[in-house]
Amino acid sequence: MDPYRRSFVFSLSAFAGLTLLQTGCSPAANKLPTPGNQPAPVDTPKPAVLDPTDRRGTLIGPGARPGPDGVMQNWLRFADLDQIESYVSKKTQPPHVLLSFFGHAVVPHPIHKHRAAVFAKWGPGGCEVDMRERVVLRDIAHTPGREFYGHAAWSKDGKLLYAVESEPRSTGTYDGYVVVRDADNMQVLGEFPTHGKSPHDCHILDDGKTLAITNGGGGPGDDAPGCVTFVDIASEKLLERVTIPDLMAGHLAITGSSSKGALAVGSTAHSPPGSGPNGFRTIPGGLTLRAAGSSEAVTVNNPADIAAKMLGETLSLAIHEDLGIVGATNPDGSIVTFWDIKSAKFLKSFELKEVCGITLTLDKRYFVVTARHLYAVRLIRASDLTLIEDASFNLSGINGSHCIIYDL
Repeated sequence: MDPYRRSFVFSLSAFAGLTLLQTGCSPAANKLPTPGNQPAPVDTPKPAVLDPTDRRGTLIGPGARPGPDGVMQNWLRFADLDQIESYVSKKTQPPHVLLSFFGHAVVPHPIHKHRAAVFAKWGPGGCEVDMRERVVLRDIAHTPGREFYGHAAWSKDGKLLYAVESEPRSTGTYDGYVVVRDADNMQVLGEFPTHGKSPHDCHILDDGKTLAITNGGGGPGDDAPGCVTFVDIASEKLLERVTIPDLMAGHLAITGSSSKGALAVGSTAHSPPGSGPNGFRTIPGGLTLRAAGSSEAVTVNNPADIAAKMLGETLSLAIHEDLGIVGATNPDGSIVTFWDIKSAKFLKSFELKEVCGITLTLDKRYFVVTARHLYAVRLIRASDLTLIEDASFNLSGINGSHCIIYDL
């Protein structure tokens, strides 16, 4: 992943709602008229509604905006989706905890469920937060000469924290490391290689034995490929590498917390020559899928019109394991797409301006998507990928790259 290519876009222009791009429904326009030249009645489907007994959980994600003095204000927001009606009616707004930096990933502690680590993307910002009390517990310092790169993972027992750090972008080295810290005091205990260049996302797998890491690849003149590496934590040895041809591997989702699970990888394209550092935003990124137990990874490209709309970075991913559906967002294309994880078949897509985060409710009934534009939140029923219009709300305060659902 080219570290010069990412920037967040904040917009408060007129609302661009969520609209269906493709459905499995056939139009009623070709029905024959009834006698008397009157059009045949059309059965209009009733809008989908939320089941009031659903257990949805709390939507958590970073947010930011310029303050009156021009200085950025940063926070972590907590939207209780079991009280979603209060946000839709604008009676209340989600509470927050202030941060000193714009957070990227939120990583809950596996044992102390109320705690989470939060890190900046390309910067010194790192901290641990109490999500129930909504306070910052302590800062986490990067190692000298490096900066955080947004993601981390806890060991299964919660005693260690593995954080991705990289050389400053100004050096142009594209090198990165997994730095191991003692969870009690955040002191650095060691580090190990990611077996790739420009590492970013990471996940603990295989009962805590394996770390899966995305590597964006090398910079100009460096042919190191984008890839996902599976590293044995104890020996620091490379177990497997999944190469993403011609793309930068950015984020991943995987089922079963297993290196053999169904894998989805979001990627960014390389900027066209002469297009400048943001040229990648004008061309499609990529979504690569590998079915559980398979050794073959496929980058989706069909239907072509949908793939062409997946501009810039394929950013956030969420997999519904039971239904075998993966959702992916592309902020520059303002599109969220859904695919069959086994066959890589396209299922449905929606437009939402600057859509960024995607996750699943606790009961797995709904995909939840968030957007930078107007801090929008939308719920899409997983069973039939139907938008729940009455559950749509704005001004959530969440406009970062990622979001999670959690039981607080």
